[in-house]
Amino acid sequence: MKRFSTLLVIILIVGASAAYIYTSTKARVEILTAEMDVIPQSFSVSIAKGGHYVKQITIKNTGEEKEVYFEDVVEGPKSDAIDIAFHTLNGSRISSANKLVIQAGTEKDPSIVKVNMHIDVDDDAVEGEYTIYIYARS
Repeated sequence: MKRFSTLLVIILIVGASAAYIYTSTKARVEILTAEMDVIPQSFSVSIAKGGHYVKQITIKNTGEEKEVYFEDVVEGPKSDAIDIAFHTLNGSRISSANKLVIQAGTEKDPSIVKVNMHIDVDDDAVEGEYTIYIYARS
């Protein structure tokens, strides 16, 4: 009986551990300050298959100096047919290895930086509507 009780306790401990592992979740949340605005926050454009489009966006900073890069998510009929890249006005690519430095600014005197967003559409892209979400990361 004691052996059965010990075995039952081990089974319960292992089961509880498995249940804990099964139900635990890890999430990474990044909170951006309200000191940085991207203008325009949304826009629409029509691009032909095989086309290239450049949209200039403005970043306004009213806080401390920041180093940022951009990530994007494309949703649509064939999202991998749309490629997005970000460049400074002089043509340097902005990436996690080559971040954009945005100087400090204030409400009265914000730091304003222009960035070119390049949208390339593959020749075999599926026609339809695509949505691009842009995230500034530090």
